[in-house]
Amino acid sequence: MIGSTINAIEAENISYIYPDGTTGFRDVSLKIGEGERVAIIGANGSGKSSLLMVLSGLLKPKTGYVRIYGIEPNKKNVETIRRMVGVVFQDPDDFLFNPTVRDELMYAPLQLSWSTEEIEKAVKEYSEIFNLHEILHKPPFRLSGGEKKKVEIASVMIAKPKILFLDEPTANIDGKAKRKIMELLNDFNGTLVLTSHELEVARKLCGKAIVMSMDRKIMAEGDIGLLDDEGLLEDAGVL
Repeated sequence: MIGSTINAIEAENISYIYPDGTTGFRDVSLKIGEGERVAIIGANGSGKSSLLMVLSGLLKPKTGYVRIYGIEPNKKNVETIRRMVGVVFQDPDDFLFNPTVRDELMYAPLQLSWSTEEIEKAVKEYSEIFNLHEILHKPPFRLSGGEKKKVEIASVMIAKPKILFLDEPTANIDGKAKRKIMELLNDFNGTLVLTSHELEVARKLCGKAIVMSMDRKIMAEGDIGLLDDEGLLEDAGVL
């Protein structure tokens, strides 16, 4: 089991079935300790993205339960969970919907009822961190792939989540944007859970690994050194 003194995330016997009957994943139990950085690795179709969404509370498991800092996500505590959790989707177009980049950065703080002064200070800070000054006035749909990804991550991190979930955070972006995102994620001071098909990204950002099998179960979990086991990765369909 992956765990530490305080569990940021605990899942017991969870499975997920999509509305069309397709299995997302099945029979997963795990614990992720506060401050741990965990990579979920697997081939396409192994269920890693579905697992990430259930662990974050965005999807409800078909069986079992998920607890985030001891709280089982439901409609009554959605605001509490939202204040603790940030989710970065694989495709920024699934996330970005506001008229301008500035509006995207302001959205989460507004939902959390921050003061105008707090919001302006945070927008200035994260514009500088992510180098977004020159595109604040632009509509997100007019940005490059790398710019969209930076705006998406900035819009999530600006709310200072305790747990950051990222689905393929460096997919389909150029080298310069990728290096910047890696640098920023390395500096994130919280619990981090990500999926990635890029083993080097997982090695650099995480200390623990979960390997999913093609039958959508956890195949192995432990230290990030698991990713050096070529036989394991071949069996999982990753190599």
